Amino acid sequence: MIMVTAKITAKSGERDNVIAKAQDLITSSRLDPGCISYNLYASTENKNVLLMLEQWENFELLQSHMQTEHFKVFGTATEDILAEEMDISVYSAAIKY
Repeated sequence: MIMVTAKITAKSGERDNVIAKAQDLITSSRLDPGCISYNLYASTENKNVLLMLEQWENFELLQSHMQTEHFKVFGTATEDILAEEMDISVYSAAIKY
């Protein structure tokens, strides 16, 4: 299993706009082959910080997801409303269950 974290920092006043643009990405991504979960969380400490947590069956299916239209549309739609580049980390399950 693969886990992805994507820290998203919106420009001041753009948080709700980022969340709105993420709705289609979340809905569509949950239908992508290999998607186990795909959720967006808001920081309780900084209102402009969001965290996307994703789980995928394997790395190949994650790579396929990154080529989808909905993934690309979100990146383009948010590039001018983010305060900084998304901080994305990818992890592999260390223990197989």
